[in-house]
Amino acid sequence: PFMVTEPGEVARGKKNGRDYLFHLYEQCRDFLIQVQNIAKQRGEKCPTKVTNQVFRYAKKAGASY
Repeated sequence: PFMVTEPGEVARGKKNGRDYLFHLYEQCRDFLIQVQNIAKQRGEKCPTKVTNQVFRYAKKAGASY
């Protein structure tokens, strides 16, 4: 199982894999919104789903996963 802790939290195995997934989805959504905003500013088509473009952007932004 994934052990996910909040920043600065002592790792005592509180969180389980499901919380990890929810957090991951939340991060994806945030990145998706950011990518959509950038695309709108540039006048490009903006992605509606979490695509590779979003993942590339997330990597560039230093996502934790």
